[in-house]
Amino acid sequence: MRRFRTPNTPSGSRIVYAAAFVVISIAVIFAGQQGWLETIRGATLAVLSPLQINLSNLYKSISNAVDTPADLQSLQDRNAELEKQVAALTSENLRLSESDAKLKIISSLLDYARTSPERKYVTADVIGRDESRFLRYVLLSKGSDSGILRDMPVVTDKGLVGLVTETTPTASKVVLITDLSSAVNVRLQNSRAEGVVLGQQSGELRLNYISIEVDMKQDERVVTSGLGGQFPQGLLVGSVASVRKRTFDVFQEADVKSNIDFNRLETLLVIINYERPNILPLIGTPAPTTP
Repeated sequence: MRRFRTPNTPSGSRIVYAAAFVVISIAVIFAGQQGWLETIRGATLAVLSPLQINLSNLYKSISNAVDTPADLQSLQDRNAELEKQVAALTSENLRLSESDAKLKIISSLLDYARTSPERKYVTADVIGRDESRFLRYVLLSKGSDSGILRDMPVVTDKGLVGLVTETTPTASKVVLITDLSSAVNVRLQNSRAEGVVLGQQSGELRLNYISIEVDMKQDERVVTSGLGGQFPQGLLVGSVASVRKRTFDVFQEADVKSNIDFNRLETLLVIINYERPNILPLIGTPAPTTP
């Protein structure tokens, strides 16, 4: 008995494909009549539209960058110009800030000078300073051409700075009162007791030779006494910071705190009309004898 098989030949495959095509065609025609194809088409567009828009924008950007090199160069030039303007504005802002700080210093010095109208001052900028631990001095931007001479006192609105020790026509040297060689005759403003403020190697100030009997108070102001003629009277040196007093000593001593930051001096006042009195011929002169 024979069994029948489905032919497995190329012609048989073509018949199957043809039948499938007919079925699909009928299904598409039916779906079109029912309106299903529009729904499928809308869903597909909804998914693909954003991708299409992004691809289109990317293409336009690349196309513009490639097709318009002149515009790109123009943007680069504009960016460079803006960077120059920012740099110029930053520099101008720095200059104005520095001018404002300088103006505040000058204004304070001017207000101080007005409190003693009998004195004449020359303002000078600090153009150098000693960097060692043993000498403390600053160099000023003006000298003898501006009326600055040796032994002239130097101050700020916050007190006594030092003394001019050397000059050139265009510069001068000022030894600070914190220098180890400095000794300033002073007076306590309240008790009126007199002593000497000495510079220390540490850069601090120390008050010596105050009688043990004086009731020296913390924060009491210390001013120049004028003794010896080195400085005029009444210049602020500082205030008493701490007192060391022992009952078996003849004198007591104290640390003096200046209102000045000697490491940040910028513009100073030189008192140019103070004439230091010459007292040397009078020291040791014998008293006149009576007949």
